[in-house]
Order: sequence, then C-alpha cells, then structure tokens
Amino acid sequence: MAPSSPQTWCPCAWRENNEKDVGCGSGYLTACLALMVAPNGVVHGLEYLKELSTWSETNLRKSFGDLLDSQKIIIHHGDGWQGLAEHGPFDVIHVGAAEESVPEALCAQLKIGGKMVIPVGPQGGDQFILLVDKLADGSIVQERSLAVRYVP
Repeated sequence: MAPSSPQTWCPCAWRENNEKDVGCGSGYLTACLALMVAPNGVVHGLEYLKELSTWSETNLRKSFGDLLDSQKIIIHHGDGWQGLAEHGPFDVIHVGAAEESVPEALCAQLKIGGKMVIPVGPQGGDQFILLVDKLADGSIVQERSLAVRYVP
C-alpha cells in the first residue's frame, strides 16, 4: 500500500508544506513525501516503536541525509494515535497502521482542506483505506477506498 498511497494526495502534497507520516517504519514513504513536498515544506515521520524510529532515521541518513540535516524530514518517537499537535496543523497525514476507527486527535490536526489516508478496521477483520478530507467549515468527510490488511 505504501508505494501507491501518494497517488491519493499527490495534488495536495506537491503544493503544501506540512505533512505527517504516522508509522514511518523504514522511512521509505517519509522520503517520498519529502521529495514531493513544496520547497519550504516539512515532513514529520512519527513512529511508536523506538527501534523503528531509529531504523527510519538510519535508513534516511544513507540516501537522504541532506533532508534530515535541513529538517525537511524530522523523525519523532511517540504515540501515532495522538499525533504531533505541536507541529500541526498538517496538510497531509498518512497512517501506516490500522486502527479500529479514525483517531479524533489526527482529524483535529488536519488543516482546513487537508487530507488523511488511514487504514481502518479490526485486527484480523475487514479493513479498508479511508480517505479523510477536512472541509472549509471544519467538518470531516470520510470515503472508503481499498480493502486492505494492516498491522495494528
């Protein structure tokens, strides 16, 4: 799913400035986002497991150390369901692990006009990608997309 995720928000990512990759894992998609974001944009990678946030930073340093040094990519260790309110609001949020429902904290951290892509559904059950948009009035619109199976 990660390689196809950017097509969902590419028009938004190319023109916007503040993005978040929740569950950044290896750093692959975080790097993709950083290469697409506006010149003054920032991509925040957030990983719950300390070992994975370290791995992400190590991997990124190998090929994209300049993006880390310039702080175009910033890797954080923390609770992805709580997000990074202190760095928001975000134009784009990608979530790389399934939750049973969309975390309110992540919706609250979307900018007006922002987009979120998140796998939703019970572990071991039917899961799908939700496309979430925050409208001008602050309301949230959710649309089901692909059927998937993600880690919790």
